[in-house]
Amino acid sequence: MDLNPLGWRSNDREIRGMVLFSKVWGSHSHDTQLPSSDIDYTGVYVAYPKDLLGLHPPSDTLTGEKPDYQVHEVKKFCDLLIKGNPGIIEMLFTDKFVWFDPKWKPLYEGRKKFLCQNVVKQYLGYSVAQLQRFKHSKPVHSKGGVAGEKWCYHMVRVAWDAERIAQGGEPKVWKDGEEKEKLMAIRTGAWSTDQAVKEAETTIERIDARKPWPIAETCDEKFLNDWLLWIRGVSGWKPEV
Repeated sequence: MDLNPLGWRSNDREIRGMVLFSKVWGSHSHDTQLPSSDIDYTGVYVAYPKDLLGLHPPSDTLTGEKPDYQVHEVKKFCDLLIKGNPGIIEMLFTDKFVWFDPKWKPLYEGRKKFLCQNVVKQYLGYSVAQLQRFKHSKPVHSKGGVAGEKWCYHMVRVAWDAERIAQGGEPKVWKDGEEKEKLMAIRTGAWSTDQAVKEAETTIERIDARKPWPIAETCDEKFLNDWLLWIRGVSGWKPEV
C-alpha cells in the first residue's frame, strides 16, 4: 500500500500544503476487510500561510479519487480531535499502514491526553443513535440507510472501543484474536442483525454501569493548541509530553 502523500490531488489540483500524516482508512486499517473492500486513505495537512490567510482559503477537508481519500487541514483535525471523533482518535492509535512527518510525533507520543470522558460519549453516541434509528425504523448510517453487515460491524466495533477507553485503556485499531473473529462473523453474515444489536446493547449497558469512568473529563486542549501553533510556525516552543 503506497502511503506517499505527494501524489494526492483534490479535484485535479495538488493539495497545497505540507502533509503531516496519512494512513490506510476503513476495514483494511482494522484487518477486517472483505475481498470486495476498497482501500481508502485519510490524512492531515498544513495549508500554506499565503493560502490560509488569503481571500480564498483552501477547504478544511479535501477529497479525491483513485485512490479514494479524505484529508483534513490541521485546524479541522484539531477541532474533530477535541470533539472525540472516533475516526480522528484512531489516527493517534494506529501503527500499521501509516506515514507521518516528524512534526506529528509529539502529538502521537501525547495521544493518551485525548482519551477522556467526552471521547467515550462520542463513541457511545454513535452506537446509541444507530440503535435508536434502527428500532424506530429510520435510515441508519450505511449505504442506502439499510441495517446490513457493514452497519452492524461499525456499531459493535465502536462500542467495544468505547468500553476499553471508559476503563482507562486505548482503542484497538488493528483487530486480532477473538475480537477479530467476532467482527468477521458479523461481516460474513454468520451473526444475524439481532445478535449484533444485542451485543451492542449489552456493551453499552456495561459501560453505563461503570460510571463514573476513571478518566479525565476533557482532553488537554492547551497541549493541542501549543502543538498547533508550533506546526503553524508561529511558536518556537515544542510541546513536551
